[in-house]
Parts: sequence; structure tokens; C-alpha cells
Amino acid sequence: MIIRPSYVLSGAAMRVVWSQDELREHAGDAARLSPDHPVVVSKFMLDSLEVDVDGVCDGERVVIGAVVEHIDSAGVHSGDAMMCIPPWRLSNKVIETITDYTERIALAFDIRGPFNLQFLVSEGRVYVIELNIRASRSMPFVSKLVRTNLIRLAAGAILGGKLPDVPHDKWKRVTRYGIKVPQFSFMQLDGADIVLGVEMQSTGEAACFGTGFYDALSKGLISVGYSLPASGSALITIGGTRNKDRLLPTVSRLGALGFGIMATEHTAEFLRDKIPEVTTVHKISEPDRTPNISDLLRDRDIDFIINIPETSTLEKYVGMLEDEYQIRRKALELGIPVITTAELAESFVSTLEWLRENKTAKFPLEPYED
Repeated sequence: MIIRPSYVLSGAAMRVVWSQDELREHAGDAARLSPDHPVVVSKFMLDSLEVDVDGVCDGERVVIGAVVEHIDSAGVHSGDAMMCIPPWRLSNKVIETITDYTERIALAFDIRGPFNLQFLVSEGRVYVIELNIRASRSMPFVSKLVRTNLIRLAAGAILGGKLPDVPHDKWKRVTRYGIKVPQFSFMQLDGADIVLGVEMQSTGEAACFGTGFYDALSKGLISVGYSLPASGSALITIGGTRNKDRLLPTVSRLGALGFGIMATEHTAEFLRDKIPEVTTVHKISEPDRTPNISDLLRDRDIDFIINIPETSTLEKYVGMLEDEYQIRRKALELGIPVITTAELAESFVSTLEWLRENKTAKFPLEPYED
């Protein structure tokens, strides 16, 4: 379940809890942050997709800027999640349902101005997470790609003006892809961990457009500091059998691209049956055992890291996940990219594969149509 204070910004003190002990601990944190209001407890739905809709309403007409899909599964705060326009995994039926719900909700609340709606998609069903009656951080990104100045329309609606007749599917006619990628300042925060969760940690973002999904994503990753190597070595450390099964094809593709695969002990044991060319490396906490991750990082023998913590232990890395934390922190200090979600790992490897045969497109931004 998710536990949170009633009124917070950026998901402060919001937590995913997996046990009664965690519930008691984090309920106290949430109550202390917002003592005058009840703590909100919601069901946390695993393996779900999250979707944002940015729009404007004048009380009678609704302009939908775009349906924006998160690349990461639900559980990563919308401010920290990578976002994509157009959606790349949603069915037409789901998109139609989201569009219908958006219009009905905006009119029911008699909104006069900008709004942001957040949805959850699980097993083909659409659920409403929350309605924010304000401009969101993704509204300028949507406006630029769709070429509709939503901020100008929102200002007019706030002042009592009427919205133009903009088709709900205007965003579908856009021939380019847009990717919004968060930027973090973990290096400036002593001891900060880079694992993402329901509490927002990003301090900025970059929006990049391309002729296709991987064209836009490659630009976005580069713009926030990721390196996209054409060759080298990757360190793989994956928690939980389920995550290992899911990412096996991704790691196999890395090997097929010619990357050297290194893995921590348990991950290496799992991979070696399927990918023989795996080198077992030892934890930072075992300095006498070689090859050691600390030495490999120091000597720049690792080009990037895929570290997927087990879902049910994301909140408990001080302990049995201390070694993984040390890997992430050391890599951060050395400027080595670390990928901590399965979705980004899959997309990252696909982007490396795409870059083998393609070059990123360069084109000027087009002006607004309104």
C-alpha cells in the first residue's frame, strides 16, 4: 500500500509499505508532517502503467494537450519519471477511456484554467489517481511538442475567456516523439541514494524531440548526463527472481552487442546458465576478493551499471542492500551511469542497439499554431 500525508508537495513523506511494521513507522512520519489532517492510505498496484493528461477547461469546453505515458512503471513520482508522447504501450481503447474520463472530470469540477490528471492503467483498466487543478511541470513540454500554447489558453480561461474548438485527438496527429527526462542533483547531497520512488527527488528536466521513440530518448539521456557507449562493459546486479527473469533478454542483447557482462555473485549464477560469458565480481564490502567492484569503478573498467533492487525492499536498503547502495553511490561520484528501473534498463539497451544503425535527427522547433 501507499501511505502519505493528506496535503504535501512532491510526495514528501510518501512511502510504499510492505509490512505492518513499515505501516506503523511511516504512518507516524506522515502524521508529523501534516498533523492537522488524516493520513491517506491507498492500494499500491504492482506492474501498472502511469499516465498524465495536461489540459485546460473553461467550464464548458475541454482542451486536452496530450496523453503522456510514463516510461517507468507506477511507483516512481511523476516528477522523477521519464515521460513519452505519444504513448508507446497504451491501446487505443485505453486512450479513448482516458480521454473520456478527462473531459467528464474537468467539466464535473467546473475547472476554469489549467489542470493535470494522473491515471493508473492495470490489466487494461483505467483508474484515476488524482486531479491537480493547476499547471503541471509537463505542460510546457506538451505545448512545445503539440504546438498548442496551453499556458496562454489557461490564462484566458482563468480570466473568463472561452476556449477554441481544439480536437481531442490533435496530439495524435503529431509526427514526432517527445521524451521528458528528469535531472537530479545527487552529487550535491551527501550520501543521497539514487533509487527512485514515490517521493520526488529531481531538480530539473530536459525535453527532447525526435523522429521516433529511440531518437528522442537518446537525445534526452545525453542531455541529462548519461553516456551512451558503443562498446565497453556493464555491471549487472538484479534483485529478485522475477526481475532477473524479466531482464534476461535485455542482458542477452547487451552481450550480443559486444558488451562485456559483469555481475555480482547471485546475479552471475542466474545469468551464467543462459549467458556463458559472464564475469563474477565481488562486493565493495569484500575488498580482499578480486575482481572487486570498487577497483573496477576506480579504474573505469565499468561503463554503466544496471542495478534493479528487489521491489519489496526498496525502502530497506540500509542493511541487506547496503552493498548495492555503496555501488550506486561510488558510481555516482565517478560519473558512471546507474540505471535502477527495469523499464529504463530495457529502453536504455534498445537505445544503444538503435544507435548502432542510426543517427539522431536534427530539426528546428516549429512555432505554435494558435
